[in-house]
Amino acid sequence: MTRTADTHLGQSVFSGQSASPGVACGPAFLSFAGLGEIEEHRLTDEEVEQELGRLDSVARAARVSLVRQRESLADHFTPEQRAVFDTHLHLLEDPVIEADVKDRIREQRMTLENSVKDVFHVYERLFEVVQTESLRNKMSDMRDVALRILRHCSRGASSGQTAANRSNLKDGILVVKELSLSDLTEALEHGIAAIAAESGSTTNHGAILTRAAGIPAVIGVKGLRENLTEGQTLLVDGNTGQVVLDPSPESVGAAQNRALEEDTPTLSQPRLADGTHIHLCAAVASATEARTAARIGIVDTGIYRTELPIFQRQGAPKENSLAALYKQVLNASDSTIFRLPDLDSSSDLPSVFPEGETNPALGLRGIRLLFSRPEMLNLQLRAIYRASEGSEVRVAIPFVTGPADLRRTREAFDTVREELRLAGVDVSAPPQIGAVIETPSSALLAREVFAESDFITIGLDSLSQYVLCADRNHPHPEVLRGLTGIHRVVLRAVRKLCQLAGALGKPLSVYGETVLDEDNLELLVGSGVRSFALRPALLQLAQARLDGLDLSACERSAEKACH
Repeated sequence: MTRTADTHLGQSVFSGQSASPGVACGPAFLSFAGLGEIEEHRLTDEEVEQELGRLDSVARAARVSLVRQRESLADHFTPEQRAVFDTHLHLLEDPVIEADVKDRIREQRMTLENSVKDVFHVYERLFEVVQTESLRNKMSDMRDVALRILRHCSRGASSGQTAANRSNLKDGILVVKELSLSDLTEALEHGIAAIAAESGSTTNHGAILTRAAGIPAVIGVKGLRENLTEGQTLLVDGNTGQVVLDPSPESVGAAQNRALEEDTPTLSQPRLADGTHIHLCAAVASATEARTAARIGIVDTGIYRTELPIFQRQGAPKENSLAALYKQVLNASDSTIFRLPDLDSSSDLPSVFPEGETNPALGLRGIRLLFSRPEMLNLQLRAIYRASEGSEVRVAIPFVTGPADLRRTREAFDTVREELRLAGVDVSAPPQIGAVIETPSSALLAREVFAESDFITIGLDSLSQYVLCADRNHPHPEVLRGLTGIHRVVLRAVRKLCQLAGALGKPLSVYGETVLDEDNLELLVGSGVRSFALRPALLQLAQARLDGLDLSACERSAEKACH
């Protein structure tokens, strides 16, 4: 990732890594670096109290800003992607972090800025002890939160002016130290065309949400900030991972033409070295995402998450509009599995959850919530039936804890089907019903659950979280230690589930953000998984890793990892 210069064309080319595809050209704007050196200043007794008050004010402003961005940008992201905002809110409200910052102000008489820096640097050193992708991404979240706080510390100060404070950013290129959520949200709010970052990871939350938002981005562009003047023209090529300073018209045209040529189906279903086929399908939250997957050659939707219309409406959508929306999803793919809404009381939905719960993860979630709110369940079932217009549909049931959940869902479908038939609506045969295996009880009762299921879907992220009793959004590395890679007890469960599905002839697939973490994909293949549902942005990476994979080596690795 070094800088090279094309003297013939009078342009400098910086090579980095693609974080989000697409091409954009425009004036460069430098974002606030934030975590660099801040002038030392020891506080007086009077200043200590002022600084503590300033901390409360800054933290409150940062929270308000983050909540506002979460709501105003909701249409850009799925509910699961928007959960990243909640992760950052939890970090902003973390009492341990707040106490650490206050201690430095009181005991060491450090300014708010230096206190924030010092606290997060301590966490950074702690996270560096365990070098895993998951922990690196968690540290990236913490740096992002620190940056957000420091930006609010410096609002209005000339030295702390951020690119996003200016009003002329539309169609510009935001140049940042690290691709982060705070930079992405400001880019979206100000119409930024692309982002170039000196560091970052393709799997951190900033990169994941940048891809979801469709903003071209390149990371790992070393030396870019120090070699450009604000306002200079930059070409960001998110397809090749290059950033060009003062590009020639020929370079811009060539990049744009390449982008047009590459916007065609390029993915085929992967095949292992021995000829074993792996089925890749899309995990989507909208018809747009399903069409995106189809354009790149992935024509099956393995999981359609049905929560987005509820979030957009802040409650129950109208049946007609929901059925029309579901019809668009069905038309976008050759086959579609609907996952019924998987919501809990941590969701920002006052109309659905008027009262909070002490433990949302173990409360009214998924099918439990729908059973407790029959009108919500019936709305979903009616819309699915009406959208299918007589064709076969498949429906995955979230948060199944035993076979009774599947029987009750079938009964609800039968009741709704009869109501629609009597009303003169052309309805299909009862849908295929599948369990989402994500709770320990559903895995332990697998044979009974499988007997009531037409197909099986494993939610890897949630299964890992519940089996290991570890909140995957928790900021502390001790909690996350078991979630790095795939834990052997989870892998053992997946292997047994695959064996049972094969013996019973039940189709089985796996979905989740952690499928591509570290060597999880290879271990899952070695454990018997032959179908994966992934977000469109991850399909190309998965296909590249799967094609030509040595099945015997994967099986040996999985066997070793299980012990």
